[in-house]
Amino acid sequence: MAERICDVCGAVNPATAEFCRVCDTYFGWDGGQPPTGPTSAPTTTAPVTGPATTTTAPAPTTSTATTAPSPTTPAPATPAAGTGPVGVASGSTPAAELRPEERAAVPVVSPEQAAVVVTKDTPGTFTLSLKNVSPVVDGMVVHALAPPSWLVVTHDDANLMPGEARTVTVTLAARAGEPVVAQNLDLPMLVRSSLDPTKAAPVAVRVTVPPYGPPPTLTTRPHLLQLDDATDGAFTVTVDNRASNHPRHYALTVQDDEDVVRADVVPPAVDVPALGTADVRVRFSAPAPDPGREATRRLTLSASDDDGPVSTSVTVVQRTAAEEEPEPFTVRLEPSHLHVVGTETGAFDVIVDNRAEDDGLAVDVTGRDPQRLVAFSFGHDRFVVPGGRATRVHALLRTSAPAPGTSASRPFSVVVSDGRREVEATGVLDVSAPADPITTARLQVSPATLSTEARRGAFAVDVDNRAGTSPLTVRLAARDELGQARFTFSQDQLTVAPGQVARVQLSFDAPLPDGGTQRSRAVTVVASDAAGSVEGAATLTQTARDWRPVAKRWLVWLGALAMIAGALLPWLDGQVVDLELVVTEASTGNEVAISIAAAVAATLLVALLALIMLLGLTGTGKQIRRSAILAALLGIGALVAQLQFPVDDAFVVTNGVPLILVGAVLGFIGGVFARPRARS
Repeated sequence: MAERICDVCGAVNPATAEFCRVCDTYFGWDGGQPPTGPTSAPTTTAPVTGPATTTTAPAPTTSTATTAPSPTTPAPATPAAGTGPVGVASGSTPAAELRPEERAAVPVVSPEQAAVVVTKDTPGTFTLSLKNVSPVVDGMVVHALAPPSWLVVTHDDANLMPGEARTVTVTLAARAGEPVVAQNLDLPMLVRSSLDPTKAAPVAVRVTVPPYGPPPTLTTRPHLLQLDDATDGAFTVTVDNRASNHPRHYALTVQDDEDVVRADVVPPAVDVPALGTADVRVRFSAPAPDPGREATRRLTLSASDDDGPVSTSVTVVQRTAAEEEPEPFTVRLEPSHLHVVGTETGAFDVIVDNRAEDDGLAVDVTGRDPQRLVAFSFGHDRFVVPGGRATRVHALLRTSAPAPGTSASRPFSVVVSDGRREVEATGVLDVSAPADPITTARLQVSPATLSTEARRGAFAVDVDNRAGTSPLTVRLAARDELGQARFTFSQDQLTVAPGQVARVQLSFDAPLPDGGTQRSRAVTVVASDAAGSVEGAATLTQTARDWRPVAKRWLVWLGALAMIAGALLPWLDGQVVDLELVVTEASTGNEVAISIAAAVAATLLVALLALIMLLGLTGTGKQIRRSAILAALLGIGALVAQLQFPVDDAFVVTNGVPLILVGAVLGFIGGVFARPRARS
């Protein structure tokens, strides 16, 4: 395969290579020997030990005679005298031993000077013509020497082939977010080889940052000055140039609208740095206004430079206190704070002190009340106060009372005038109205709960006025919740002195409840007057005795005994019936015997029912009533049977039926009383 040999370093490269794989020499500019075929005879270079000689292997011949070289066979190269091997300069390192950075050369740069304008928002550019005069590919680097921190340098691609020339654009920009002051900067720059940084060409660049930004602002501290009884003041003015990138020089002046203020600015001229501020102290003097008056002045501070003036203002408010004239006399009240309770008048003294003067003083005394609720009365409303002395005058206040149980304050003043001036002394009247005694009264009914078995009884009612401050006159009334009781007071109208308790008796007449029951009712006692009322409560409990159980027992016992007596009466009268004969005859169908047997059986059953009725005393009365009814029916049945078949008087067994019927009626009534009462 054909190969390409680099003339610079002697390295063997592929035939298709455009650059040397060792030293990056470009073969397009004949930087290497043309490719050789496989039949090409190699050339051997002998090391230099003496005079340089080159030996080339002779071509084969067919005879001993020397023949001329073939036109297609290259003639051996004969080096010049005093030279080393081919491609190596005398006394230098062979090219095959040089590294790429050793073959780099100083680039050719034009122009050697440039000027560029850079702003904070717009970068500046300039162009350089660069040429790589080295035999290797080299990248050119453009950089600044000791650039300021705000400057960023960039440029286009500058990788050049050997011998290549190219125009490269260099960009200078301000770093984002970093302030840039207006300036003219001589910036030294270098265009150097990237292979060997020592191979560099200088370029002088003039960088201009133009001034920009609005005029500065003026701020005063404080913006409002208040001077009380003073003529001199001071404030601070801040010249704010932080929005501008170049310094300012200002001359400062202060003016006012009336041109009466004298101001001193320290310093009168100020240099404000770029992107900075400066403070100026202003001291001024303004004439004081008239006593008791106020003046407002507007001071305008102006700062001027070549670009024009800027200004701000500050407001000065001056006050001068009114001149106090000496009082020829003084007035005071004793006491100045009055307290009255339960009355509408208050007394105090007015003292006019003229001890500061030697001459007598004729004065008039009047009273003032802003609420128009107080009337004044003076012992003397016009009098003369001797010089060097004080005069005391008695005075009375009269006002309307507030609502009962409340208090009110009535401010007032007493004015003493000598015809030229007035002297005023103030006071306060606190008036309290006692509460109506009914609002503090208490009503108590005792006992709180009264239990009785009678229709009539009595409560004790106490009217308590111990918390009152005035007599209490009340009218008493009572009622119960059912509206059935009648009440009577031992005294239905009474007057109770303050701090006292009065007692009356309340009698009642109330219907009793049903026997064996109990009823409670609430009783309310009311004591009232024109201003209000107060109530007391109690409970009346009445119990009625139940006579029904007693009547039940007596009636049932009497009825049972009567029934038993009626059943036994025929036997007790000696009217004995031959029961065996009656039974025998009744079994033969003798109707008379049958009726007698039935009558005898009925009377015996009546006696049994009487016993059952007595056992029913412990129940609800139903057993008693049923037994009484059956006994009555049996007695009537026996009587009917006896009357239907009359027999000899010796065989009458029904003469006790009336007594049985009476006992049955009594027992039935007792059974009715044994029935429980219906509860309402």
